[in-house]
Amino acid sequence: MTHFFFKFNFVGAFITLIAYLVYSGLIYLGFNYTIALVFDYVVGVILGLFLHHKYTFKNSDRLNKVVIVKAIFSNVVIFFINVATLYVLIDLYKNNEYLSQIISLVIIAVCSFLFYRFYIFYGLK
Repeated sequence: MTHFFFKFNFVGAFITLIAYLVYSGLIYLGFNYTIALVFDYVVGVILGLFLHHKYTFKNSDRLNKVVIVKAIFSNVVIFFINVATLYVLIDLYKNNEYLSQIISLVIIAVCSFLFYRFYIFYGLK
């Protein structure tokens, strides 16, 4: 599992950087953090699904509908965890929107790994 976790985080760091740039850019332009997060997730889900499929889990099969539906479901759950975390950090504790998302990413990285490893790509060869 350590091997997968390392590869997942390496690929995930790239995906997170791109998605965070989308989030930060939209916050900078004045968007609400929830709206910015929706766009962040759209980019992250698309990149995550394809990059983790090809590089992290080295699955040679084509992506099928079941995997795609599992990925969408998983990321919707993770999205709501992320929104709840941001709500606490930003609205209740009055933290900065940029820093709050960076803090939230720690929780999200663990959740994402668990979903991708044990649900989305579980049992695929």
